[in-house]
Amino acid sequence: MLFWLNVTIAALLALAVVTISLWVRDLRVANRQKTLNERLQSYQLVRKPPADELEVPFVQRVIAPIMRKMFSTISRALTPAKVRNELARRLRQAGSKLSPEIFALYRLAISGLLLALGIFLVRLNSGAPQWQQIAIPLGMAGLGYVFMGVRVNTQAQNRLKALERSLPEVFDLLSVSVEAGLAFDAAMRKLVTNIDNGPAKEEFTRVMSDIQLGMTRAEALAALAERTKSRELKRFAGLVAQSDRTGSGIAGALRVQARDIKEARAAQAREKAALIPVKIIFPMVFFIFPAIFVVILGPAMLSIVHLFHG
Repeated sequence: MLFWLNVTIAALLALAVVTISLWVRDLRVANRQKTLNERLQSYQLVRKPPADELEVPFVQRVIAPIMRKMFSTISRALTPAKVRNELARRLRQAGSKLSPEIFALYRLAISGLLLALGIFLVRLNSGAPQWQQIAIPLGMAGLGYVFMGVRVNTQAQNRLKALERSLPEVFDLLSVSVEAGLAFDAAMRKLVTNIDNGPAKEEFTRVMSDIQLGMTRAEALAALAERTKSRELKRFAGLVAQSDRTGSGIAGALRVQARDIKEARAAQAREKAALIPVKIIFPMVFFIFPAIFVVILGPAMLSIVHLFHG
């Protein structure tokens, strides 16, 4: 009986691994296709719809909508609206294309896979205490669930740092373009064209898309600051909104913003440099000083030992 139980758990584990692998592969293909379609839309390429609905493959016509609806229903039942909104915000900050429903199901699938793996490992060691047979699978499932949340938060923090590192270049390009006679929208298009690929290019491309969809310039930049939670971008959005209200020139505001952010970066660099002597104390005490003591006091200690022991 125990043998067949182990075989069943192993088969379920293998099936879960294959299913998740195929799902991740299809998800990557779908995201790649979605990105390609968004790029093609900028060239106003119109794809002719099929003449008959039956020309659409059966999987896309029937299976895919049913699976999406089922996944969305399960995710909405398992996660409250407040949790979904917070998860959507964190996914936007991390630059992920996943929806909160898909991410929640992906998270639960990882936890279920680790739970099955924990049960399988416990069954291999049948002599383990009862509390270990319960704690190990639940602990592995909990670690998988927590790991996915920590991974999203880490990606969001790294993306914010990369965005803030590129802001001095962004504001320099904007200020130079505006002072050269370009309008602010044209300066942003020039910025998106010339800046390297990264979070800054993605975010300002989205700002341009929001403006083209009907949002005002101040609203699009305020949405940018809300998505990224960056203090510099929040201040930048406030300066642009004030310039729109008062009718003053934006070139001066951009120049001041670029100067202030450079001064803030220099102050942060000086602060980090001032902390180096404090941080280096522990490596010196535990790694460098013992080696120095051995080199300096080693010969003297050997001489003393030979002196007292003949």
